[in-house]
Amino acid sequence: MNQFFKLSKENNVGVVTFERTDKDANTLGESVLRELNGVLSQIAEDKSISGVVFISGKKDQFIAGADIEDIAKFKSAMDAEQGSKSMQEILQKIANLGKPTVAAINGACLGGGLELALACSWRIATSDDKTKLGLPEIQLGFIPGAGGTQRLPRLIGIAAALDMILTAKRVDGAKALKLGLVDACVHPNILLQEAQKLALGKRPPGLIIKKALAQMALEGTLVGRRIMAIKAKEAVTEKTKGFYPASYKALDAVFSGFEMSLEKGLALEAKYFGELTQTSESRALVHLFHATNAVKKHPYKDSGKERFPAGLQVSSVGVIGGGFMGTGITTVLADRNVRVSVSDPSKEALGRLMKNVRDFIYKKVKRRRLKPFQADGKLAQISPQLSPAGFGQLDVVIESVFEDLALKQKILAGLEKGCQKDWIFASNTSALPLKNIAEKTTSPERVVGMHFFSPVEKMPLLEVVVAEKTAPWAVARIVELGNQMGKTIIVVKDSPGFYVNRALSFYLAEASMMLGEGVAIDHLDDALTSFGWPVGPITLIDEVGLDIGMHVLKTMEHAWPQRFKTPEQFKPIAESGRLGRKNGKGFYRYAEGKRSGVDEEIYTLIKVTPSKSLSKAEIIDRCVLGYINESILCLEDKVIPSPYEGDIGSVFGVGFPPFRGGPFKYMDSEGLRNIVDRMRVLEGKYGPRFTPAKSLVDMAERGEKYFKDEV
Repeated sequence: MNQFFKLSKENNVGVVTFERTDKDANTLGESVLRELNGVLSQIAEDKSISGVVFISGKKDQFIAGADIEDIAKFKSAMDAEQGSKSMQEILQKIANLGKPTVAAINGACLGGGLELALACSWRIATSDDKTKLGLPEIQLGFIPGAGGTQRLPRLIGIAAALDMILTAKRVDGAKALKLGLVDACVHPNILLQEAQKLALGKRPPGLIIKKALAQMALEGTLVGRRIMAIKAKEAVTEKTKGFYPASYKALDAVFSGFEMSLEKGLALEAKYFGELTQTSESRALVHLFHATNAVKKHPYKDSGKERFPAGLQVSSVGVIGGGFMGTGITTVLADRNVRVSVSDPSKEALGRLMKNVRDFIYKKVKRRRLKPFQADGKLAQISPQLSPAGFGQLDVVIESVFEDLALKQKILAGLEKGCQKDWIFASNTSALPLKNIAEKTTSPERVVGMHFFSPVEKMPLLEVVVAEKTAPWAVARIVELGNQMGKTIIVVKDSPGFYVNRALSFYLAEASMMLGEGVAIDHLDDALTSFGWPVGPITLIDEVGLDIGMHVLKTMEHAWPQRFKTPEQFKPIAESGRLGRKNGKGFYRYAEGKRSGVDEEIYTLIKVTPSKSLSKAEIIDRCVLGYINESILCLEDKVIPSPYEGDIGSVFGVGFPPFRGGPFKYMDSEGLRNIVDRMRVLEGKYGPRFTPAKSLVDMAERGEKYFKDEV
């Protein structure tokens, strides 16, 4: 009796229905593949079956990929290589059945799921919005290991295949049809019917794939493919800075494999897959995958179900403030089809907001990701107005004005009068304690924090901040709104700076102190980008804005005067009117929005000569270990409930290098004793701000790790 696969027959077509009832996701683990192997043997022996359809028993997914837990069990590259070969052999049995095979795809078809589909004779996808095809393995630090790097380029061409493999891009049914990845795209209601026709040899007319002559010339000759390989490697290096070995292995698997027989190409893919699963980069990225799932299990996830029996979904949102952050929040809400009213007393500000939203959405039209009528529908979700009249009747109001406590309190007081019973007030404050904002309200249970990161349209993280009196149902509904906006969410406790900005402040302050000591701006930035940060700390200050940065640093100094001081050199820089990129004047020069080099006047303003020589290693330790130590203190203070939130917040909020897994995973990888020793060295040179947190010292002495169950 099969547990995962059901084989039925209709008009000589065998229909293999896959459904894991033991898990939410249809994943291909060891036991599943073993059972599939048996089903394929049964089909091969049954002469009455002339064609085969593979379909899912789940409504919203075909196959979500291989089981990550099984991959994590491999203890060596050789074991992982053999695991890859075993899966390749099972999927090759599909290709060798000698009967037409059809993958009937509705919902997610990812990783091993797409590789199974590629082994079939034909593929048919639905036009449903949930149907997405892709190979996301690169996000976990390895490459597809069941034929993806070999079959995909042979099917849709090298350039299109690399675009999917290197970026983990997911395409819908219509796009897959244009690429030649599937042979038909149909309504979900007729998926099985059309798949059965394909299995009986009744192929639809399909679509002629027209490739550019230049692309054909490149891919069609050995010399052309070598040119492509050189250009592709240059592009990968520019994007990854050499930190992600999987991207380079993917290139070699595709280009070298294309010159080989499929059998030899699969062997090369398996070898690279095995090697990559054992790298520190892959372990860190797999850790982030687990961490992302872990933070979804926050203590408020089941709250509010009695209050909202129809579901927690938010249908109407108000945004107060039409500035940079308010524009970003409005853009994301409209883009995700949430009705949003936005208020600002300035007509000019509202005009700029609407223009920016329109530009953002119509870029998708130009890139053919949206049709014009769909873009107009998203824009129609926005109602701009000069005052927040009627905002008390909306589900949620997000306040996004300047960091002025009295102003925020005044807005809240004005809105809560006569508001509907389920109304929620969310503040986008970046550092002010939520309890202070709510201290004059008559209903503090309605007040919650939604700390977005700039630019909101691009940054994936949302910190949902819970004050002492915030109601659990309000937290649950705000988390749901964050999900509607497509954000990665961590739930944190109210505290000055919350988690991300609190830890980041120590990082930025340390870099600023070194600048005041005479370390050059570009030397500081280069050191931290060599560690893996996307931009250096001084560049980051320019990007965030010196005004916001100054406010956050002052908030930290007020909260922890014994441990934190705002660097003295910030004062003359702030007084000079520099705001960073937003007004084209910061630590760097800007011309037409593009950075054009260090502004040497900074050194004159702070009265230093950039002559001090510090090693990159010391610069990195002073900034990174300061950040890490404060992250630990946030855990001790219960600002974050677990190290998982610490890693997710750091990676998705401020760009802590993903291939290092976040501050807590980084400590595990380096060894806690090693981290303590390095902090002690800095403590001896620079004082008590580098005194390691007590919990870190205790764990190091006991030989413990933050993630004891991970490799």
